[in-house]
Amino acid sequence: MKPVLLAFGPFHLYSYGLSIAIGVLLALFLMKRQSRKEGGLDAELIFDMITTVLVWGFAGARLFYVAQNLSYYWNEPLKIFAVWEGGLIFYGGAIAAMIGFWLWTRWKKLPFWRSLDLIIPYAVLTHAFGRIGCFLNGCCYGKSCNLPWAVKFPNVAQTVHPTQLYEAVYDLALFYFLIYRRKRPHFEGQISLLYFLLYGMGRYLIEYLREPSWVGLGLTANQWLSIAIIVAAFIIFKTKQKQVP
Repeated sequence: MKPVLLAFGPFHLYSYGLSIAIGVLLALFLMKRQSRKEGGLDAELIFDMITTVLVWGFAGARLFYVAQNLSYYWNEPLKIFAVWEGGLIFYGGAIAAMIGFWLWTRWKKLPFWRSLDLIIPYAVLTHAFGRIGCFLNGCCYGKSCNLPWAVKFPNVAQTVHPTQLYEAVYDLALFYFLIYRRKRPHFEGQISLLYFLLYGMGRYLIEYLREPSWVGLGLTANQWLSIAIIVAAFIIFKTKQKQVP
């Protein structure tokens, strides 16, 4: 675990921020290449799309995290902006990013579901790199265990599940599946809805291995959100499927 990769005086290169940056740049490169093959959006529009998702996503993820740790940030308000140190909640970012993306497509007069199908696989890829950043940063770890691959973090007394890496591997598998599925016939929104269904299921299961911050009726907050997303995605999927001639 190495939160700071390099330090030169006041300059610090954080592993979390670098991981996110690598994921974003790789996603941007692959999206541009895919769009050129399909004759779709130009490079400038793709850059605008990714920027919109990132800004809204990071803002939402950070606000959800700050809301859950309000007592700390009340005394350290400037730390609210230190996103390179970690402290993001994925579902908060996903909800905010979806709202921002919908507004952006309305503004650009682009089809929402078709545009979302384009960006979703690469958003998953970026998320995988983000989870690798979590692992290097030493946050979002799982419950204690004694398995051969258990990890010891400096700030934790016992060895724990590396749930960050579990999710990173799952996201990478999901990325390849969605890219493969895009090459086959599909209706608009199918790729995005498959993502919400499959990610929701995977995150629900991984939550059993993580230390919960809140539990209600035996499930964590993220598990309840996962269930809500799975149900909503399934209903929309079946509705859109019936509309296909």
